[in-house]
Amino acid sequence: MNTEASTRSPARAVAVVGGSRYLGAHLVGMLLRNESVERVLAIDSVKPSPQHRRRMRDAEFVRLDPQSPRLQGILREAGIDTVVHAGLFHTDFAPGGRAAVKESNIMGSMHVIAACGRASTVKRFVLISSTTVYGSSGSDPALFTEDMAARRQPSGGIPLDHLSVEGYVRGMSRKRPDIDVTILRIPAILGLPEPTVLGELLLPSVAPVLAGYDPRVQLLHPQDALDALLHATLGAAPGTYNIAAEGVLTLARAIRRAGHIPLPVPPQTFKYAARMLLSRGLRDIGPSQMRYLRFGRVVDTTRMRTEFGFQPSYTTDEALHAYLVDSGTEPLVTRASLERKVAKLEKLLPGPVADRLRAGVDTTIGELEAIGALPDRMEEAV
Repeated sequence: MNTEASTRSPARAVAVVGGSRYLGAHLVGMLLRNESVERVLAIDSVKPSPQHRRRMRDAEFVRLDPQSPRLQGILREAGIDTVVHAGLFHTDFAPGGRAAVKESNIMGSMHVIAACGRASTVKRFVLISSTTVYGSSGSDPALFTEDMAARRQPSGGIPLDHLSVEGYVRGMSRKRPDIDVTILRIPAILGLPEPTVLGELLLPSVAPVLAGYDPRVQLLHPQDALDALLHATLGAAPGTYNIAAEGVLTLARAIRRAGHIPLPVPPQTFKYAARMLLSRGLRDIGPSQMRYLRFGRVVDTTRMRTEFGFQPSYTTDEALHAYLVDSGTEPLVTRASLERKVAKLEKLLPGPVADRLRAGVDTTIGELEAIGALPDRMEEAV
């Protein structure tokens, strides 16, 4: 990839693929407020929601399937110099399930990348990838740097999708060394319309977790994700960067911070517990997500600060707190309400599982009391 600062020019005409989604639509609005940007195209196969359309202001919207052969001509005719690919799905929890997600991620990206490689006006390409490319295993390092590969190569799912797309982007860069390429690898972002594994586990009063494991998790606040994306789009040093908040949390601690109770269950019964305790989402969890719930994942962000020149405003703990407040999940329970919920569940569970639940309740109560999130009285709490 070309990393010579002297060859970079400011973005004047930007196309955002995936412009109808949260990050894409918000980025379009931010670009329109930037005086150096003269033209912004939002490209997507579906129309933006009214809320996202307001964010996009007066941007030009092109309803186009990224696999359409018209894309190359649109980029060339509009004089697009910068393309942002914000169209990757980051979970399989999308309409159509895994098959539709794979089709969009792989085939859609291949056509977008090919169109950019053939459009002579394009000089910068930004991809929103994810830290899932590092996988999750028991032999993982404490921190993954950008130069490391997964200790256990993904055999499918979102990690393989993103790894493959990154490979296509690098292939384009070798053929077109005049294009500056930036790949942003981001962890879970809570609060977006697209659900995440962690977000799903923060919803129920009692959340299943894998017995014997308490994985470390790292977050990124939505505004920090947008600020990093804008920074890359406007001409920051190209390269591959981990973009994540400072600090880590364990999964059990995050669940307890939500005022909920982690219930350890054996791996073979996790899906059954998910069907029993969750309303949606993790019922069809895949192998890569199960490994994440065992081992977690944390990345090194030194290069983000020193080379990319970016520092998130929110720590992992602050990003979680902001999500809990914004979503209404902030702990608003009493000791009595927790005890009532647990008493009902204990009657439905085998003895050993009920004992683990009781231990989880005691830990949760202690942690919530320590942070002042468990009032003595609140009659309306249920």
